[in-house]
Amino acid sequence: MITEIKSGKKVFALFLDVSDMKDGVLPVTHPNWPLQMLLMKRKTGHIVGKHMHKKILKSSKQPQEALIVIKGSIEADIFDRKGKIIGKQKVGAGQCLLIVEGAHEITVTKNALIYAIKDGPYIDDKIILK
Repeated sequence: MITEIKSGKKVFALFLDVSDMKDGVLPVTHPNWPLQMLLMKRKTGHIVGKHMHKKILKSSKQPQEALIVIKGSIEADIFDRKGKIIGKQKVGAGQCLLIVEGAHEITVTKNALIYAIKDGPYIDDKIILK
């Protein structure tokens, strides 16, 4: 269900395939990571009670990004911060790739619709690696 893409002990990305997830809640990310994610699978009629979240000041030094493929497919190459390849991952409809560290390159392998979510703001902060 959750596959770590890592070099040594350092996690660079998480691949999430929820096709066999059981009912309930599954925390995905480490509590110290700036982008937090959990998976919820619930049956019809389940209610998550009315709530909101406290306003608190947050900051992060390491942006993280989640790519959720709605339709189609992509292939992602994951690199360390020096540009060394760490791993490759195919991501299809209904799957997610959470990029935790390092660099990434995405190739669309089948016409795709993708949610890209990262800790904001979305600004021109890309560092292009050769």
